[in-house]
Amino acid sequence: MRDVPEGRLADWVSRRFPDGTSPQWWLSIFESLEVGAAPFREISPDRRTSDLNLAAEAIVLAVEIEGIRAAIGAYWMLRIATLALRFDPQISGLPHILTPDGSAEWALRKIPITRERAIAESGKREAEYLNADEGFYAPVGGDVTLADEVAFSELQDVELILSALTWVFSHVKEKGIQREVHSWIEVQGSL
Repeated sequence: MRDVPEGRLADWVSRRFPDGTSPQWWLSIFESLEVGAAPFREISPDRRTSDLNLAAEAIVLAVEIEGIRAAIGAYWMLRIATLALRFDPQISGLPHILTPDGSAEWALRKIPITRERAIAESGKREAEYLNADEGFYAPVGGDVTLADEVAFSELQDVELILSALTWVFSHVKEKGIQREVHSWIEVQGSL
């Protein structure tokens, strides 16, 4: 992927995987690029910048083509932006989406529900757990039938994004984004 010209990743992926890719494939790409750009790696500054830019491009693409859920993309974008913050002096040549402001703004747009609905859904989930009978839990030592496709709730997506927003929050400079992130982080304790 490193040899693919910037902006041509979508074409490369569609040619190489005409039937699509799995979420696990995308996650392995993100992890590989994250490790490749890590501070302890002795690579050139240009290679590090290139890997971080490629990670951002891959995350955006994976979300756009629904190769991964938007919440996972937001989590990874925040994770890569946090990695970029670890360098002193700061890395130049990174896209806005890898800044604290850019990654936070992008992640906020991926939150699937309002704060009020998240709190309500959290209350419903808590009530389900508190009122659950033995049929709610997997049998101990018995057979477990797994669904063909796992469904993630919108609340789980909110929780995933919020867990990563805290990493960049103290570095966000734009007041509107700061307020929105702060509002969500305040809600996090109620979920």
